[in-house]
Amino acid sequence: MKSRNLNAWLAIRNGVDLATKGGEKMDSPIRSTLWSAYGVLVVLIVAGLALTVGILHLSDKQEYRIVEGSGPLLDAVSAMNDDTLAIMSAARGFALTKRSQFQQQYDEAVRDFRKSSTNAVRLASEPRDAERVAKMRKLFDEIKLYTDQEMASAIDGRDGNANEFMVAAAKEHSSAPDYTGTMADEHARQERADLQRITGMRSRLTLLMVIVSLVVIAIAAFLIWKIQQSLMASVERQVRRTETMIAGMSDGVMLVDAEGKTAFLNPAAQRLLNRSELGVPIFKHAETYGLVNDEGAPIDAKELPAARALSTGRAVRDDTMRIASGDRQIAISMSATPLHEDGHISGVIVTFRDITERLRLEEELQLQAERAQILADAGAFFASNIDPVWVNQAIAERVAEVLGDWAAVILKSADTNELRVASIYHREMASLGLAWSYIYRQPLIVGEGIIGQVVSTGYPSLTQNLGTSSPVAPQSELEGGYHAAPMKLASLLILPLRTRREMLGALVIAANDPERAMTDEKLPLAEILAERAALAIENAKLYTEQVDARRKVEDLSRLKDEFLSIASHELRTPVTSIKGYTQLAKALIRENDLVTSEEYLDVALDQIDRMSRLILELLDVSRIETGRLEIRREPIPWSTFVCDVVHRHHTAVSDRRFQLNVPVSNKRVVGDRDRLEQVLGNLMENAVKYSPDSSEIIVSLEERDDQLVTSIADRGIGIPSDELGQVFERFHRGRQVSSTNYGGLGLGLYITKQIVERHGGTIWVESREGQGTTFSFSLPVVNAAEQPVAPTAQEPRAIAAS
Repeated sequence: MKSRNLNAWLAIRNGVDLATKGGEKMDSPIRSTLWSAYGVLVVLIVAGLALTVGILHLSDKQEYRIVEGSGPLLDAVSAMNDDTLAIMSAARGFALTKRSQFQQQYDEAVRDFRKSSTNAVRLASEPRDAERVAKMRKLFDEIKLYTDQEMASAIDGRDGNANEFMVAAAKEHSSAPDYTGTMADEHARQERADLQRITGMRSRLTLLMVIVSLVVIAIAAFLIWKIQQSLMASVERQVRRTETMIAGMSDGVMLVDAEGKTAFLNPAAQRLLNRSELGVPIFKHAETYGLVNDEGAPIDAKELPAARALSTGRAVRDDTMRIASGDRQIAISMSATPLHEDGHISGVIVTFRDITERLRLEEELQLQAERAQILADAGAFFASNIDPVWVNQAIAERVAEVLGDWAAVILKSADTNELRVASIYHREMASLGLAWSYIYRQPLIVGEGIIGQVVSTGYPSLTQNLGTSSPVAPQSELEGGYHAAPMKLASLLILPLRTRREMLGALVIAANDPERAMTDEKLPLAEILAERAALAIENAKLYTEQVDARRKVEDLSRLKDEFLSIASHELRTPVTSIKGYTQLAKALIRENDLVTSEEYLDVALDQIDRMSRLILELLDVSRIETGRLEIRREPIPWSTFVCDVVHRHHTAVSDRRFQLNVPVSNKRVVGDRDRLEQVLGNLMENAVKYSPDSSEIIVSLEERDDQLVTSIADRGIGIPSDELGQVFERFHRGRQVSSTNYGGLGLGLYITKQIVERHGGTIWVESREGQGTTFSFSLPVVNAAEQPVAPTAQEPRAIAAS
């Protein structure tokens, strides 16, 4: 638009000059330009003619070469004729002398003919030539038939027949037309005729080009003369069009003359300036037209684009200023272009347009760009680490720095409705305690309080101008010395932190300073930041879950390897013992040593029992994992049951002293007798296995509310404190336990825990390394209405080894 404005004004000024001088007084530069163009046109035409002649001569050479191109075909045909004569001569020589060299010449001539004929077929582009080549090949085949029979007769010693075949071949050749000469004559005549025709055509084309060139020169001269005659009228029309165009332009146009006075204002300029005065000197432009800077002060006359263009002679582009019109200001972009005439500046064209809306859009785009940068930085910052604690703190810090004065991340507990403060950050460290105090005065439960409501409903909450923030703590508590002073909040925004899968919690954004208070314009940015924060929290959570899952898989793999190693050892050992002792017993039976053989068979039976227990443990684990472990429930008088099980176990283990601390009780539990005996047996077997010989094992029973707690204590090697949480896991064996000293698969305590839990009880362990271990488990007591009459009381007693 600016270049068009400049051209329009130049056209106006040139048009005015032409109108005053008349068509006969056209400027010499225009006239010289037109005739220079005419001279160039003549030169181009002459050059075209020369080029045409050159092309024609070049075409003569090319076409001559094309005509001479029939030579390879004639050479090939001549070679075919020579090869035909060659096989006839070679056959005759062989018939007369019987020498092998004629046989070789014959074969070479046949090969040469095949090659020449193939080449001739390829070069014969005309049907007539192709037909003659085919006839020559047919003639060759007929002659070759005679010569082959001639040579065969000579080999067989039939010279008379050989002469007959030679004569037949000669007659066949002599009776055939001279294909080679005929083709050569026809090609020569055709080439001369084509050459004469092309030469005549080129001569006519050259004459035509000369005539056309002369006509073009004459027409060009006439057109230039017509252009010269109509130029004045065209300029006058252009002046009128330009004046109309400038009057209808939306941009303001001002013409300043060489003296610095306003000479012209188009309607758009008058409308933008709200003025129409002309003749205003340039040093009064700012005052008259209300030109001010961004601060509202009048612009210095020397800084105006028109003044700078007049003084320097260089164009000034896109100076931003404002037009003060009443109580409003219009932002404009002003440019000034000097008009040069005869080596001096004759004036300045000033163009300006309203850019108020553009500046508003630029500010909005700048704001959006800043928001996009904030989001990009926040996303990169949140994703720079996947530790959940770090991510939560990073979210609070970045949000507080961008929006508000402080921020907190509140997360929902996995299995309850409680909320917890994952992180909190205040831009001023001295006020961090007040932020903590405010958060902890809120009910941190889903559905309660403003934070809980946001987490429950998923809808954000914005509160402004809260004043003193003490919505929960009563005034009496706030006056106490240990309570923090209340915090004044200019705004409080609580946004839900949620993903597609679940609600994670809430993001609290608060502002103490009114200048940093949350506004409607900042809400979209805050919501997007909350979405990015939720995504970062979820990614950290998923990563943690993935790490835990990988660790569990690795632990399971390790346990599997350990189990396979232990199981193979534990199952192989009794099998080896059984096999060895049964072989020994068999040998002793043969020797009638029945006493010793019976002892060996008892050892083998013990190993069979050990293997059976290992297999039963594996079957129990399988039933537990597949949910097929059956529990047959019946009321059991627990005190009597425990005493009976201890007596049976003591009978099997005669080198331990069992101390029973079982009070008189008629309490019963409901459960499976076999499985509960398995629990007591496993715990007592562990106590026996890991305690010294002749040591004491204490079995005690205690009533706690509606639970019966049974404990088995030993004075054995104990369990390290860091392994107490793993003793009930599958295949777990302590690091101080080796399979050579203590057998087993590490399944007994796991099975025990599963059985106890399926009876509605719990099991735990207390131990100090080197001082012994106490395993305790609790079972719920059966309803009192279902209890039978109490049995005879039993006093606590000790069962010693017999």
